[in-house]
Amino acid sequence: MPSISRRTLLTGTGMLLTAVSGCSALSSFRNSSSGESDPHWVKMYLGDRDETHQVTVTIMNEGGDVLFEKEYLLSDSNEADEDATFPASTDPETIVVTVNGTRFERDWPGFEQPALPCDGPNEAGVEIYVENAQDGEPDIRLEADCQSVTGE
Repeated sequence: MPSISRRTLLTGTGMLLTAVSGCSALSSFRNSSSGESDPHWVKMYLGDRDETHQVTVTIMNEGGDVLFEKEYLLSDSNEADEDATFPASTDPETIVVTVNGTRFERDWPGFEQPALPCDGPNEAGVEIYVENAQDGEPDIRLEADCQSVTGE
C-alpha cells in the first residue's frame, strides 16, 4: 500500500473543502453547501503616517450583536493591521469605527459593491483607511473586496 504524506493529505483535503465552499450570488456571503457564511476579514490602514489615532472597530449583525471588535493604536510605527478575521457563522450588517472619539457608522458592504458577493472559495472583507478630511478632522474610507482562499 503506498504511503501518503501528511502535507499531501492536508493539501488534498484543503482543495476539496475549498471546492465545495464559497459565496453564492443568491445569498449574501452564504455558503450554499453548508448554509454558513464564509469567514470575513478586516484590514486597518493609517492614511497619513504623520498622525497617531486611537481606533476601535466594531462589527454587528442585524440584531445588534457584536461579531467583531478590536482596538488599534495607529501610528508611523504601526500603520497597518491585516490579520483580523471573524467566524464563518456570522452575517455582518453594520461597521462602527471610532477614531479619537469621533464615531463613524457604515453598512457592511453588500451587493452594491462591484467586487461582491465573492465567487468561489473567497472570503469577503473590508479595508478601513483612517485619513484626514479637508478640515483636518479624522475621516474613514471603506473598501470592500474578496480575498482568495488557497490550500497550502
